Amino acid sequence: MTSEIQNPNTQSTTPIGKVLVPVFLIVFTDIMGFGLMIPLLPFYAEHFGASAFTVGLLLSVFALCQLLAGPPLGQLSDRIGRKPVLVLSQIGTLAGYILLALSNTLWLIFLARIIDGLTAGNISVAHAYVSDNTPPEQRTKAFGIVGAAFGLGMLVGPSLGGLLVRHSLTTPIWGACVLSALSIVATTVLLPKGIRAEHKGPSKTLLPVKPILACFRDPATSGLFLLLSLFYFAFNTFISGFALFLAGRVTWGGEPIGPQTAGFMFAYVGLLGFFFQAIALGHLLRWFRERTLIFAGFLLMTIGFGALSLSHTVLVTLVFLTLSQSGAAVLRPTIMARISKRVSPQRQGLVMGVNQSVMSMAAILAPLVVGILINHGLYVGWALWMSAIAVAGAFGVSHISSMSDEPVVS
Repeated sequence: MTSEIQNPNTQSTTPIGKVLVPVFLIVFTDIMGFGLMIPLLPFYAEHFGASAFTVGLLLSVFALCQLLAGPPLGQLSDRIGRKPVLVLSQIGTLAGYILLALSNTLWLIFLARIIDGLTAGNISVAHAYVSDNTPPEQRTKAFGIVGAAFGLGMLVGPSLGGLLVRHSLTTPIWGACVLSALSIVATTVLLPKGIRAEHKGPSKTLLPVKPILACFRDPATSGLFLLLSLFYFAFNTFISGFALFLAGRVTWGGEPIGPQTAGFMFAYVGLLGFFFQAIALGHLLRWFRERTLIFAGFLLMTIGFGALSLSHTVLVTLVFLTLSQSGAAVLRPTIMARISKRVSPQRQGLVMGVNQSVMSMAAILAPLVVGILINHGLYVGWALWMSAIAVAGAFGVSHISSMSDEPVVS
């Protein structure tokens, strides 16, 4: 095995197009399946008697499993390569979707999300693969293209789910199963082997707490991980609460919002993400510094989420959604690329695994807060809470010293 591993300090000779095209297709297919299912999940759980808090708990359990699995999967991909770990993660996702579609009780829905969560390394490993195989000067744009695949998947997935849910609540989930299987085939057939980090020997712990803490203590990455944590917390508050917000507060033609319209609203979020990350981000990077884009992203989220508290109709919701999600679309790839450029090739997999854990910690806490707020009918409080988190992010950009420095490798 050792003889096959390239020196991580040697730039990959794989053309960037051969790296990004298959990764784009894989992430797009994965997220399209996710987008088919996620707007439906609150309605599906409520069909089995779940309250808003139970829906939040369902999302939190999935994220807790992600938290436990993220760093070990990242370290495993450092040792044996990104591609086999990516396939393993995708197989777990498929198994979780199949069980979810077959569920007839609430506890089986929880079990399905646990299985999916424990193998949920798809996106973080894909990010590490891109980090391995793109030069630092092209990495922000590369992450933007991967983010565009995320946005396009969130555009097509919820739209397709909104159409399929007309047949039954489980039809979109079976559609997600088909897409997950196609993603496994795409990874196996299309993805080049890529480079691998040096073999470090077996991991001594299941959850590498010290490396996680080190990322938050390292001056090169601590401030960026703090900003990423705030972004994930705000974004997960939005994702976990938006369908419940629509169903409880927003009307369409005088009627409450159902799963079909909610799917189309999520699709609009995906459209914004695709536009900004596939088309606009490259131009924005030529005109503005990364620090400026990150500050503007948090500022747009502050305004958009705050104004969302005033919304009662679909049209007004779409206007304020445009502001908040335009900011969110720019933030994640820009922060992720900046983190990637500040760590050595040997640490890319671990750092991307830590990123997965940071996202999971936010996804554990945010749905619980959402469940408490919406259970008490505090829809305005839900929107203002997200706005307050974004304010903290904008304040952080202005006061984190490393944001004004050129990236240095640690």
